[in-house]
Amino acid sequence: MLEELDVSFKEQSEKWLKWATTRSRKPILLTSVPTIRGALDNYILPEIGSLRLSKVHNGSCKPIVDKMKAERLAPSSMNGYMNVVKAIMKSVIDPESGEPVFNRRWNSTFLDLPVVEHSKTPCLTAAQVESMLADAKYAWERRLYLVLASTGLRISEVLALEWRHLVNDGRTLIVEQKVDRFGKIVRRMKTKSGKREIDLHSSVAKELLAAKELLSAKSSDLMFSTRNGTPHLSNNIERRLLREHVTGSWHQFRRYRNTHLRKSGCLEDLRLFWMGHKPTEMGEVYSKLKDDLETRLEWAEKLGVGFKIVPLDEFRSRKVGKPRGWTRGKSKRRVYADVTLKAVRLRDN
Repeated sequence: MLEELDVSFKEQSEKWLKWATTRSRKPILLTSVPTIRGALDNYILPEIGSLRLSKVHNGSCKPIVDKMKAERLAPSSMNGYMNVVKAIMKSVIDPESGEPVFNRRWNSTFLDLPVVEHSKTPCLTAAQVESMLADAKYAWERRLYLVLASTGLRISEVLALEWRHLVNDGRTLIVEQKVDRFGKIVRRMKTKSGKREIDLHSSVAKELLAAKELLSAKSSDLMFSTRNGTPHLSNNIERRLLREHVTGSWHQFRRYRNTHLRKSGCLEDLRLFWMGHKPTEMGEVYSKLKDDLETRLEWAEKLGVGFKIVPLDEFRSRKVGKPRGWTRGKSKRRVYADVTLKAVRLRDN
């Protein structure tokens, strides 16, 4: 029986990948498959792909780590790729005992795997948020920064927002979908707590309702979309827009909002609900404040956003200016620029 299970590492890696993406218990996301395949093809299989599973151990895996170190991979990547090796080895199960057949005691010291230190977690300040709102090139860019900073949403969640998700006279956003790394809208959230409602300050609600009206947006339209009506890719707009203001990732907005809520004395169960975090104590599980809309709206108004919002008219007059007549955009289409927010649609890409 054991001889039949002792296949090559490459063969077992294919079986494991197929099983891991279809299993009932915590399946691997399909968007993670390209990363895993890249690790297998570039680092793992060239070294141990032809070996039988019984021959895979600390000694045979050390060249994998050496190769990754030579190419200067980040410590988190190196540890993550070795975790793929460990998972594949543990996936061979004895059908009688249900225990791993090729159970290994992995030695990180022998493998010389680097320790993963706490990564840098930059956080925006109120002054930085105000500066980004004032210096935004496009109306939709300014609106994006406003929503991110005032809600703490993940960038993948923001880019999947549709106007139908704006309810309660603009005071609440329903979060139920996200954009994956390939630009596809999916209903699967990062965690179960990811599906939630986020209540907005009245000033933010006013801005979003005004934008919806002036853009004549349909309920099914995305709040933030490309010229073709498809979702933006977060990496693309990070390079195009965010890097002109600050270094780091979109997650800085999320850290800013979380910090502001804590500093302003937000109720812990409301903070966890709005941020999409899992309750950590039984009291937070028992609490049903998240179902009390009136209380949530009161707290959203009380807590505020922590930064000054550039008035819409001021932004419009500075960014659009006087009517310039017919201009030619990137798409070679002729569009007319006037001083209304509707005209800023020509600048949305």
